[in-house]
Amino acid sequence: MIECMELKRTKLFSTHEKLNAKMFEFAGWEMPLEYISATKEHDYVRRSAGLFDVSHMGEVEVKGKEAFNFIQYLITNDITNLKAEEIIYSPMCYENGMTVDDLLVYMIKEENYLLVINAGNIDKDYEWIKRQSEKFDVNINNISNHVSQLAIQGPKAEEILSKLVNINLSDIEFYKFKNNIEICGEKCIISRTGYTGEDGFEIYCDENVVEKIWNDILEVGKQNITPAGLGARDTLRAEVNLPLYGHEISEEISPMEGGLGVFVKLNKQNFIGKEALIGLKSQETQKKLVAFEMQGKGMVRSGYEIEIDDKVIGFVTTGLKSPTLDKFIGMAIIDNNYAKIGSEIGVRVRKKLVSAVIVKRPFYKKQYKKTEIVKEEYKQYSYIPATREDEEKMLEACKVNTIDDLFSDIPDSLKLKKDLELEESKSELEVIQIVKNIADKNISTEQLTCFLGAGAYDHYVPSIIKHITSRSEFYTAYTPYQAEISQGTLQSIFEFQSMISEITKMDIANASMYDGATAAVEGCLLAVSKTRRKKVVVGKTVHPETRKILKTYIQFNDCEVVEVDYDRELGMTDLNRLNEVVDEDTACVLLQSPNFFGVIEDVDEVGQIAHDKKAMYVLSVNPITLSVLKSPGEVGADVAVGDAQPLGNTLNYGGPYVGFLAIKSGLIRKMPGRVVGQTVDRDGNRCYCLTLQTREQHVRREKATSNICSNQGLCALNSAIYMATMGKKGYEEVAMQNMQKSHYAAKKISEGEKFQLLFKGKFFNEFVVKSPIEIDELNKKLLENNILGGCDLGKDYPELSGCTMICVTEKRSVDEIDKLMRIMEGM
Repeated sequence: MIECMELKRTKLFSTHEKLNAKMFEFAGWEMPLEYISATKEHDYVRRSAGLFDVSHMGEVEVKGKEAFNFIQYLITNDITNLKAEEIIYSPMCYENGMTVDDLLVYMIKEENYLLVINAGNIDKDYEWIKRQSEKFDVNINNISNHVSQLAIQGPKAEEILSKLVNINLSDIEFYKFKNNIEICGEKCIISRTGYTGEDGFEIYCDENVVEKIWNDILEVGKQNITPAGLGARDTLRAEVNLPLYGHEISEEISPMEGGLGVFVKLNKQNFIGKEALIGLKSQETQKKLVAFEMQGKGMVRSGYEIEIDDKVIGFVTTGLKSPTLDKFIGMAIIDNNYAKIGSEIGVRVRKKLVSAVIVKRPFYKKQYKKTEIVKEEYKQYSYIPATREDEEKMLEACKVNTIDDLFSDIPDSLKLKKDLELEESKSELEVIQIVKNIADKNISTEQLTCFLGAGAYDHYVPSIIKHITSRSEFYTAYTPYQAEISQGTLQSIFEFQSMISEITKMDIANASMYDGATAAVEGCLLAVSKTRRKKVVVGKTVHPETRKILKTYIQFNDCEVVEVDYDRELGMTDLNRLNEVVDEDTACVLLQSPNFFGVIEDVDEVGQIAHDKKAMYVLSVNPITLSVLKSPGEVGADVAVGDAQPLGNTLNYGGPYVGFLAIKSGLIRKMPGRVVGQTVDRDGNRCYCLTLQTREQHVRREKATSNICSNQGLCALNSAIYMATMGKKGYEEVAMQNMQKSHYAAKKISEGEKFQLLFKGKFFNEFVVKSPIEIDELNKKLLENNILGGCDLGKDYPELSGCTMICVTEKRSVDEIDKLMRIMEGM
């Protein structure tokens, strides 16, 4: 005989029966599925309000002086900035990176937290939390049996609940709560998180008073609210792509795969599952949660296979008919290579393959009908000339009802729903002092000995640069809009272009770019436009920030970015892997040399690989190296890019900098930005003009090569003065000193006992060091000695955790290098 497990019931079970609710088994509980119908209850929540019994959810208290440290260790999200009466959402993982549960963390006060967990996981979660807490000074208490929870959701939720509470509910912002709030005379916790895509509140109360609160809410809400079951709750959460444990996340599905990667903070100190999650993120073949709409007929269910070309690429996690959209929709976890929005996939519905298309998440965003909008008091500001009537005309022309509707794509959690807390206005004297106090907190490289590079370099800047560019005719110069009357500005740009062309040995350079990273991206976009191919191959040795910007730009150009790994011994791009990846679909190969690790790449071989497949070669270079290393023109690059910050521009606390882009002459029509040319006027005198200006302000939008709007005129002028001042001999001397001093430093490190050089590849002025000491600790010690230490590579390359990158420029003396080594070896 099989013994049936008795289902658990909430304190409202008899109330649900009186309301003729259809009950069903959910996660070991007997819960209401629907009262009138799940579809009608769903619609009620979308347009008015619904009341849910969610007392089956679990609540666990975490108290003690190490409560903060324990929760940081327990979950993947970061509660560092969590304050009292605030809430944070997070997955909780096993050591293998799979999901124990997803939960809400309520900070009651310091050393006192409440964890809200899923109903089906209460016992499992509690045992897991207790076991993990053993090495922390905390008390763990499962209070689930004594706490009931209600959720009132919908656009009229605040209006209804306000009639029963003693506070202004507008004071409770999204993902915040208030404790000890009286509802019907009973003290409760009221929070504002929601699981439906609509505004609403959660009420935590003693189980003995929950029935009274339930009945009073329905009574004051009258026709504007209905009891709602878990059937409606599931369709509501699915329309806004919120996860359900056992579907989008589980003991076999990681948060990364379940679309919760944003809640996994890999840069946080150690937490359970961190190493496994880092490994999952770095895998070449990753899985991704997508949303899809059915094109063919058929109800999809959880577990159905997703196929493309007879290949199973994933499975359905949730499938249903959306009451709001009146469409069959679903979510699925599939191979990331097939996860592009608009792609067609097949869903195996029983034995039939039914067509579906991947769509943007979520399916539904909160909207209000015009009749449901409550207009706030209109605020007129003296410095805004538009009147209320002007505003209403503009809204009507845009076919929206309020200013907020214009920003409906921005999640509510990111919006500030109150006035800025600004101080009273101050006098000019007071403002100057405030700004000066803020500026004094900066530490300049003149106060520190800098061994940090990684894309911004502490080079010597001749004093003549500041003296010339401090003249008003230079420092006020900007983009030449009325170009031909700005002859001085045009000439300075022309000189910059000429010198960049000379050092790169390319035919033409433009008037400059925003910085080196955007210059590299523009070079790749040029190649995509020229070749009409849709793949950009980039080495992982290219600066991480450049690769991030490249992916941001490329995603809107219907292209893919393929990254090629590096040789762990040499620190150079893996040429065998590069040769495998570059094919007839490749628009260009983007390489950086010296690369991000400071290693000099095999630029000739990479160019050969690209050109063998008729792909273009975009080479990013440090301009200082071009007097001692082969130039882009000499190795056959089609596009040369880089950052001219090393050429006469100080570090400036991170910017502004100036990028350069130079090309072979056949690509001139595809060049972004503008080009200044030299000509003569009608009297035969030399003059300058804008020869090319291919931005949308000058040509028809469809003919614009880029949306870059300006050149970095002043920074480009700094670089032009630097190159002219240094001359060929001085330019070469700078490069030689960089090489000699950096190699001296590397030799001193290799002779020590604690640190070792990581890569065997040849380098210019940066090199990677393996450290037995935590890099944060190492750099902190160096800073105490007025030394700015190297770049912590583990932040961008998890496999290089414990490695620092040291940069040595011509400014560093032997004494400074020896001091660096003494401090490092003495730790």
